[in-house]
Amino acid sequence: MRKPGHYLLLPNWLAITIGRWIFAWRPLDDVELAHELTHVRQWRHYGLRFIPRYLRASWRAAVPEGGDSYRDNVFERQAAAAADAVRRQGARD
Repeated sequence: MRKPGHYLLLPNWLAITIGRWIFAWRPLDDVELAHELTHVRQWRHYGLRFIPRYLRASWRAAVPEGGDSYRDNVFERQAAAAADAVRRQGARD
């Protein structure tokens, strides 16, 4: 059974961060948590201005650049980099 959030936002999303709260459909592993905690820091830095900045970054990634509005969004790239760092650290352990 698909979760309600799958229909509301993205087809395969696992979690969403709003302010300091992370909402997930299942417990997050360390890599996923690092990704979401990056979004918590972004929200803390920008406050409510994060919403239009995130939407603008998605538009910029997709429209002028011809990229993916999610994967090429600068905020998602920062979160992916944090997740990758945790993944690499785990591979070393």
